[in-house]
Amino acid sequence: MTSFNELLELHHQLDELFLEHQRGLIRLDLDRAEFALNEYATALLAHIRDEETFMIPLYSERVNAPAGGTVEIFLGEHEKLRTFLKLFKEEIAKIRAMDDIERGVLFLIDSQHLFKRLLVHHDNRETKMLYPLLDEVTTENERQKMFELLELSPMLSIEATA
Repeated sequence: MTSFNELLELHHQLDELFLEHQRGLIRLDLDRAEFALNEYATALLAHIRDEETFMIPLYSERVNAPAGGTVEIFLGEHEKLRTFLKLFKEEIAKIRAMDDIERGVLFLIDSQHLFKRLLVHHDNRETKMLYPLLDEVTTENERQKMFELLELSPMLSIEATA
């Protein structure tokens, strides 16, 4: 049986990639941190595109969105996530030019706290609203066809290696 909740595994894989990025930062290995961030950003943006191309339009069409689960909220959070990723990439470039790399890394890790909080709220919203409500308003056949169209399959193993 196919369920949108299978995408939660993809969320866990994305979390692991971001952890690899932060491990690189902690070790002051900017090459590894940047590589993992690029892998993470590529995967997260593909997942967002999948949601915005396939899932959210269907959700908008078929679901009577509950408070806190409107299309506008999902799209707004996606835009904030994109903005954070852009800022993180810019910050790594700045850190490379700093004399005090540790200060730059600490600043970046601190700034990522807000991103991670947003991500937790967004994941919870998808877990409690987007995915289960989509499961309710789609057939098994529709879900199967949609999963075949996804850029990032929930079964895809995402790994960061530098």
